[in-house]
Amino acid sequence: MSTIHVPVLLKETIQILVSRPDGVYVDATLGTGGHFRELSSQLNQDAILLGIDADPTVIDHCKSNLNIPQKHLYINSNFESVKAVCFRNGYPKIDGILMDLGLSSYALDDPDRGLSFSANGPLDMRFSPAIGQTAADIINNAGLTDLIHIFQEFGEERFSKSIARSIVNERQKSSIKTTAQLAAIVKQKAQAQNVNKTLSRIFQALRIAVNCELDVLQKALTDSASILNPGGRLVVITYHSLEDRIVKQFFKYESTGCICPREFPICQCDHKASLKIITPKPILPKKEEIIQNSRARSARLRAAKRL
Repeated sequence: MSTIHVPVLLKETIQILVSRPDGVYVDATLGTGGHFRELSSQLNQDAILLGIDADPTVIDHCKSNLNIPQKHLYINSNFESVKAVCFRNGYPKIDGILMDLGLSSYALDDPDRGLSFSANGPLDMRFSPAIGQTAADIINNAGLTDLIHIFQEFGEERFSKSIARSIVNERQKSSIKTTAQLAAIVKQKAQAQNVNKTLSRIFQALRIAVNCELDVLQKALTDSASILNPGGRLVVITYHSLEDRIVKQFFKYESTGCICPREFPICQCDHKASLKIITPKPILPKKEEIIQNSRARSARLRAAKRL
């Protein structure tokens, strides 16, 4: 792991996340441990930390490189299993949960992962080797309608139909196995002034589809909120509008009491608020942070606490 991953919105995250210096805290998207290390430095010796990540290589990295004085555990699991992980390890109630939904720099810069169009590599895109389907499987086997849906829904790409048709035509000649092959097809259909944006949207869409990211996020949010102690914090850092919309809507729903239609004279839903929003508007990185770490530019931090 030659690339150093710089944690985004580090100071702001830890300030909001820590409510009890001796509490139990979970970094549900551990990565190379930047937030985890800083969190440890703000807690006392009685605190307990759990680090979760789907990628076994980063778990090994953290075990070898982080010096955490508190009792701590590293668990190789997808963050959608945060509740099960906490229960299995004897921690049914948690004081703070962090989800940083960004890709770690070392993973993004590793061509063997196939996450970036800037370097040639296999069309993989899996966050964990336990995931069966790769991006190449989708590109070469999905029907035209399914490809269009993926690019439209997960990439919000305006040229989804023409790009999908080109992919279907090209794969009839030979399999599309590398990021360079896919990028070449996309470039033919993208507007010259927006090539990189179009490539980013297509690669994002495929990555989301491979890893079922939006479904995973929804489950992780629901389960995380259910295991927070009263006053416990849930902090989520997103990097694109699809993720941010899910988090925003989840916080709004869980911080609202009655959700019956306005025309109902008496509440029939019995829905009760379980969270209080801490960040009415998302916290954005300052200009200085973006200058030092360009990958922070799209970050949005939202947080809520358990009632």
